[in-house]
Amino acid sequence: MIYGILIALIIIVPIAIAYYYDYKSDPKEFDFSIKTIGKGILKGLIYLVLLAGANAIYKSVVPINKNHGIEFNSEREKLGLPKLEKNWTISDWESEQFVTYWWKPEPRNGHFKKILEYGILGLKTETDYYHNEKQKGTFAWSKYDFGNNTFEYFLKKPNDQTISVTKNGNFKLEKPTEILNINKSEFEKYISE
Repeated sequence: MIYGILIALIIIVPIAIAYYYDYKSDPKEFDFSIKTIGKGILKGLIYLVLLAGANAIYKSVVPINKNHGIEFNSEREKLGLPKLEKNWTISDWESEQFVTYWWKPEPRNGHFKKILEYGILGLKTETDYYHNEKQKGTFAWSKYDFGNNTFEYFLKKPNDQTISVTKNGNFKLEKPTEILNINKSEFEKYISE
């Protein structure tokens, strides 16, 4: 704190001395320059207020359509997406302006999480996560893209072969898990077991 005060004094004192000598040399010119600086500062403050207001409006209004909770379940049913149950809750600490996280209460076996990603106008993707307690360390998820009406399916499982040998004969340490892009039948098999 003391260093901050010293640095401020080192900066402010020479400026104050320069303004004093400037005033003594020509008081009328000094008054004119102060008025000009004051107008510039006022314009700057107005611009800052306008920018802060525009930012607040942007954060509260965009995305324009963010009404995709439980009331959107009828549309989900038509699209073949899993529905949100009434006891699911939104995670406020994970959710952001363009992302909403829905979680199933404990125990979290089966369908346990849904992530809604928004664009400026509305919903872009919906991702549903599944966990099968019979297969430890594995997770599956489906991702529906509202732009082109397509599904993608993924499986994250432990990597059985964490060490492999490269073409040069060197050992290569692999990631402890691997993410596989799977087809719909493999995905349905995982979630139904």
